[in-house]
Amino acid sequence: MPSTRLHESSDRNSLPGVTTPRLPDLLLLAVIGCILFVIRLTGAPNLLENEFRVGACVLDALQHGNWLCPHDVLGNTDKPPLLTWLAALASWPGGRVTRLTLYLPTAVATIAIAWLVAIAAGRYFGRRAGLFGGLAYLLSHVGAWQIATTRWDGLFSLTVAAAALAAFRAWMRGGGWTPFWLAAAAATLTKGPLGLLLAAFGLAAVVWERRTGRPRPLEGSHAFGIVLFLVLTLGWFLLAYRQVGYHLVQNMVWGEFVGHMVQHRVGSRFSKALGDVVWNFAPWSLFAIVGACRGVLRPASDDEERRFERFLVCWLVGGWLLFCLSPHSHARLLSPVIPPAAMLAGRELDRLAAHLSARTLAAVTAAVVVIMLGLSVWQYHHREFDHSTTRKTIAIEDLAHRVRAGLGGDVPLTYVDGTPFAMQLALNTMYPPISLDEAAALLRGDAAAFVVLPHLGRLRRALERDGTPVYELGRASDRGAPFLYLVSNRKTLAPAEPAATRVGPLLVTLSGARLGPAWDNVIVLRRDGAKGHAVIENTASEPQSVRVRMDGERDETRPLAPGEAWRIDLR
Repeated sequence: MPSTRLHESSDRNSLPGVTTPRLPDLLLLAVIGCILFVIRLTGAPNLLENEFRVGACVLDALQHGNWLCPHDVLGNTDKPPLLTWLAALASWPGGRVTRLTLYLPTAVATIAIAWLVAIAAGRYFGRRAGLFGGLAYLLSHVGAWQIATTRWDGLFSLTVAAAALAAFRAWMRGGGWTPFWLAAAAATLTKGPLGLLLAAFGLAAVVWERRTGRPRPLEGSHAFGIVLFLVLTLGWFLLAYRQVGYHLVQNMVWGEFVGHMVQHRVGSRFSKALGDVVWNFAPWSLFAIVGACRGVLRPASDDEERRFERFLVCWLVGGWLLFCLSPHSHARLLSPVIPPAAMLAGRELDRLAAHLSARTLAAVTAAVVVIMLGLSVWQYHHREFDHSTTRKTIAIEDLAHRVRAGLGGDVPLTYVDGTPFAMQLALNTMYPPISLDEAAALLRGDAAAFVVLPHLGRLRRALERDGTPVYELGRASDRGAPFLYLVSNRKTLAPAEPAATRVGPLLVTLSGARLGPAWDNVIVLRRDGAKGHAVIENTASEPQSVRVRMDGERDETRPLAPGEAWRIDLR
């Protein structure tokens, strides 16, 4: 179909020649995105997926000041920090990490992708096609899932889409590649250098265009953009390496990036990757496939429109083929190829709507929006509650609520290895876990100790040898089966002094004092009245350098020999 006819049908209710989305279109997409976000945020909670990883990294930045290279509670740093930075900035004003602050970056990213789809498709395919593309993106499986997740795919998809569209713009203008390289740097700082490749796939259309007799070569200098890309990405990596050391390379490069490429035998998985794209963009993927086929078999006659549709086809097919060959092939990884699918689908939906009256079209669109949002309500307010991760999250949050009610917000709980970090996330703490033997030794002491652990039987057997009593003060259960316990050497869930906890190799005993953030032998102490004190003992067989911060007033560092104790008075 000729381009002029397409634009005429797409923009029959707008001024001649105007093909970009109007402000009401973008506001409509934002409102629908916000409604979808509220549906997800008020639906089934889940702190046991990726929330514990990103949540720990955010706490590491907020509480420990480790913004350059945040890590989780086990010290792992397997992804670049851009998502963590954004979630930490969202959490900063309230001083707490919540599901709202964890999900806000990907919610904003998802709405921003819908806007990019509407603006880009509206420019080349018509305003209404752009609006339909943006709506299709939001009202799809990937939109509903992505708008409230702590995985990197939503932000990664936005940065890849921004880089790809910047590349197309530079191709059409014959220069101006700096925005492409800046967006590619953001993609790399989100999930790694694969973003640069995914964003560049669309430029394969340059070769395709040579067959038309009206080729459009790539022009313009990349020098300044490449320098910025390297300064931002390689510069961050070198600074992080200076802080973390070879563990960063081992964890992020060999374990995450290279490890995912060689973890299984590479083979052809065309049907799986295609099925993942179809499901991720359900139910609009059929229209995207038709749009891609139309771009191949019946390309537009207008030069810019044809180049754009071919750019989208190359972006979509190139990303699909990449993940066909990749051994690491989770369905969510194909999210960066959904924006071009949404733009192609938007044009096909616009073709179907070309002969509908304005009133009929508005009614059909409203009905589709209500149905798709209704399906999201059913999915996340009903079906997801039957998942074990949701049931366990609710049980953990209930146990955390009982802890806060009984002990207050600053009583130092001690966590045994294997305890889900969701418990700490619910209490807004990030303390290093200890072994079961260390927990048993803590409970044998005279000071009050409160311990959270996943296996009570093993602890009881360890304490029965010397007759030390242990009292169960709470538990979290999934369908009657307990999976998490709160125990103490005291009979009641109430504050008691002195109270003791472990921070790595250090035994910390508090009287009239509260424990703030504690990590890597750095301990923050706070007064709990006119005066108080804390005793820090080195239980390790090697000397430890201990740093103590006291209510922002004093900051002292002292070496502790094995078995040596340090008393700190707080006045």
